Amino acid sequence: MPRGTSYTPEQLNTIVERVQQHKTENLKATRASLARYAGVSVSVLQRLEKQGKLELPKPITRQQQRKRVIDWSKTLGRLNDRRGG
Repeated sequence: MPRGTSYTPEQLNTIVERVQQHKTENLKATRASLARYAGVSVSVLQRLEKQGKLELPKPITRQQQRKRVIDWSKTLGRLNDRRGG
């Protein structure tokens, strides 16, 4: 086992395979969603990226994060308006 890691080479290969699978299924996958799907932290994926075993998407910006958040008051308000009161 390489120094500084708690994963066996077989486990690392499984992690890489799961990340690749999730990337192909979900084109808009973020680093966090890839890590969640693989069952590891983002830092593990970053280390694997440095080793050249996989390629991660660019981190999302704060503006992109804000766009991903759903404003439920607006969403539910629109649904209420469509109902016809």
